[in-house]
Amino acid sequence: MNIGILEYDKKIAQQLRTVIIEMYPHNQVMVWDQASRLKEDISGGCVCKILFLSLQKDSKGIIDYSKRLQELNPDLKIIFMTDLNDSIFEVFHASPTYVLAKPLDEEHVKEALHKALRELSLSKEKNFTIINRQGIFTIPYTRIYYVESDKRKLNIFGKEGLIKSINLKISDFLKFEHGNYFLQCHKSYAVNLMHVSRIEKFEIVLTNNVELPISQSRYMETKAGYVAFLENE
Repeated sequence: MNIGILEYDKKIAQQLRTVIIEMYPHNQVMVWDQASRLKEDISGGCVCKILFLSLQKDSKGIIDYSKRLQELNPDLKIIFMTDLNDSIFEVFHASPTYVLAKPLDEEHVKEALHKALRELSLSKEKNFTIINRQGIFTIPYTRIYYVESDKRKLNIFGKEGLIKSINLKISDFLKFEHGNYFLQCHKSYAVNLMHVSRIEKFEIVLTNNVELPISQSRYMETKAGYVAFLENE
């Protein structure tokens, strides 16, 4: 899962990054010191599930931007960081998950992260959202049956066939916060376990009767992953 930080003060940014990595060492933390760079990376396809946004005196621009991001991706969790000034009243128009006062208190940072992750886990409808130069795409995970890697493209398939082709590697797709739904069964395929009908030797049969290959090296891992999924349902 990607966690982003927009902070103009390098010392505060490093403090926050250290706390996040200590709590969640397997997550990727990205830091920006300019709002324009953050916007450029997000427009280029960078997707964060949690964003820490520092507010300066002229904070309306970044607050409005955060509202647009939340409209595009309702699962996004925003945590604002601000001095106690007039912007404290403006931030609540963006429905933040948490507001941190500067200087940052480590325990409050941890509380904010716990709250954001708890809200993410409670989301009823999980969506796959990607923002890139092709546009903005949001597809409920329940609609995705499997994905297929085709060179540098990723083909997304649903019950009736192809839904969308996007410029994304399958390894990058699997880095998204998919919960326990997706499992890579082959170098070119990842399957949504909620749509698996049965697993036969070196083959997955989906509920729409599509058959996907399982590579020999991934057979035991795929079988174990499916059993674990059924046990947790």
